[in-house]
Amino acid sequence: MTPEQMQSMMMSMDLGAADDQFDLRFINAMIPHHEGALVMAEDALKKSKRPEMKKLSQEILTSQKQEIEQMKQWRQAWYKQ
Repeated sequence: MTPEQMQSMMMSMDLGAADDQFDLRFINAMIPHHEGALVMAEDALKKSKRPEMKKLSQEILTSQKQEIEQMKQWRQAWYKQ
């Protein structure tokens, strides 16, 4: 992962004021955060020997992909981006 992806995953940034662009900043921060979770879940799915970890990884892949798509749809609908 790139340093930027790692930083996004940690979510240690301040997203700024509660203004009319806050939701956009949140979405723009959360999408790479979720994408990082996909990378880790794919790695765990390939490498873990535990069925519990494989099941969790698959659930993460399913839920995070859906959430990424939802956020992209909102971003397009609300901000035309």
